Amino acid sequence: MIATLGNNAVNNLKAGAVLTVTGAKSTMDAQKEVADFLLLNHREDLDYFLISKNYFLIYSKPGQLVPALA
Repeated sequence: MIATLGNNAVNNLKAGAVLTVTGAKSTMDAQKEVADFLLLNHREDLDYFLISKNYFLIYSKPGQLVPALA
């Protein structure tokens, strides 16, 4: 599960943010959780990579404008 702060947290999510996944049985499950989270919230402008167990750094996909980092 990905915990969010507030109702519009996913809309305010910016490149440079770190997401924490809890309750995942494996790293693959955690990656799927992040991918599904971004997809279901229509954040096609963002992507992620694993920086530590269950911690993912969010970044702008190439070609996207970055107004500011989180």
